[in-house]
Amino acid sequence: MRGANLSSPSVAYRNLQRLIDLDLVVKDDYGNYVAKKKVNLKGYVWVGKRLVLRFAIFGLVFLGVLLAEFAVLIPHLLLGSMVEGSFWLLTIVTVVSAAIFLYEGLKYRKKRRPRSN
Repeated sequence: MRGANLSSPSVAYRNLQRLIDLDLVVKDDYGNYVAKKKVNLKGYVWVGKRLVLRFAIFGLVFLGVLLAEFAVLIPHLLLGSMVEGSFWLLTIVTVVSAAIFLYEGLKYRKKRRPRSN
C-alpha cells in the first residue's frame, strides 16, 4: 500500500473494480489482474510499451530538423559562401520551436519523488 500511496486495501480493490467495469482489466483464473488493452491518454503517444509525451516527440523532430539545417549550414560557413537570410530565419524558427517543445516536454514530465511517511 505504501508504494501506491493508497490509504487501505479497500481503495485498491475499489479501483480495480472500476477498471474491470470499464473493461480495461480482466481477472484471470489465478486471481491476477491483467490489462486488456492499451488506453490512449491525452497528450501522450504509445511507443512500444512506453508512454511518451507528445511535446517531447515534437521537440525531437524539430531537433532532427535543426541538425539537418546545421549539416547544410556548416559547409557554407567553412567555405565562406553566402547564406541567404531566409535560411537564417528558418534556422532561428527551428531553434525556438525545438526549445519550446523540449521545455514543455520536460515541464510536464511526471517526476517520481519518494514520499516520506
